[in-house]
Amino acid sequence: MSEHHFAVLVDGENISPRFLGPILAEINRTGEIILTRVYGDWTEPHMGGWKELLQRYPVRPVQQFRYGQNATDGALIMDAIEIVSTNRNPVNAFCVVSSDSDYYSLALRLREHGMYVTGIGRQGTKSILVRSCNRFIYLENLAFTGSAKITEESSPEDVSVEDIVCTAYDASDEDNDGWLLLAHLGQAIRREYPDFDPRSYNYTNLLDIVRSYPEMFEVRSNEKTPPVYWMRPIRKADDNSKLTGVIKRYMTNYGFIRGEKGDYFFTKANLPAEQRDTHLKPGTPVEFIQIKAPDVKGESSAERNGRARNVVVLKG
Repeated sequence: MSEHHFAVLVDGENISPRFLGPILAEINRTGEIILTRVYGDWTEPHMGGWKELLQRYPVRPVQQFRYGQNATDGALIMDAIEIVSTNRNPVNAFCVVSSDSDYYSLALRLREHGMYVTGIGRQGTKSILVRSCNRFIYLENLAFTGSAKITEESSPEDVSVEDIVCTAYDASDEDNDGWLLLAHLGQAIRREYPDFDPRSYNYTNLLDIVRSYPEMFEVRSNEKTPPVYWMRPIRKADDNSKLTGVIKRYMTNYGFIRGEKGDYFFTKANLPAEQRDTHLKPGTPVEFIQIKAPDVKGESSAERNGRARNVVVLKG
């Protein structure tokens, strides 16, 4: 399946600007963002928060005076149809950011034109909009996936290279033994930092970076020419002991376990293949291996949550 090339259209009257960073990071995980537009009446004081972000993100503001109750909706919808009709760009997917269910007809129309549609909005968004999208992401869930160590204002040089590697690893889907393709690690880093360059840290390439921290990461290859490399964090001997807990919540591709030491984040890839289509209800007992211990004193959700792998549903 070819990669999605997104047009991200944000209803700035309907969404808080504090979510822009997590929204763009989420879409970058599933494809390439071609354009991002934020719609609203930029002459109004309540758009001040959005104005502060224009120098930080490659976003085009679209002015729409409040001539009527749904003026912003109409401008966003017309632009979406124009993008589809002109075919002057490689867009094959849309992300519509709003909790307004009036956009359901736009989502359906875009899908009729062969577009992949992701919706992003608050929990409680009416099901007609949710079901009209190929995928719908709740804003409240984005708070769990943000980086604990790398802030929106940071550049690669502001953060230690080992923190960048660890954060990119945590944002990726490693296999059940914790191995991640080095190429996928590089993609995850560049989604967060398009200007990331190992030479900024006096390294030749990403492999050199990972190998320079033998106490933190291990590397293996398929010993072919040219070789393919995998990496994973090194765990202490007692890290492979199995823990038990219960499902706290589970979305389509990731979830959280409530354990004795705190909550643990895991992805669908951390489940056995035969259990990945299982509907995991809250309270479902599971067994897992701890990758990262929870930190109850952490300031953010990402810091407080641990990380689990080899998650297995326990049979009653």
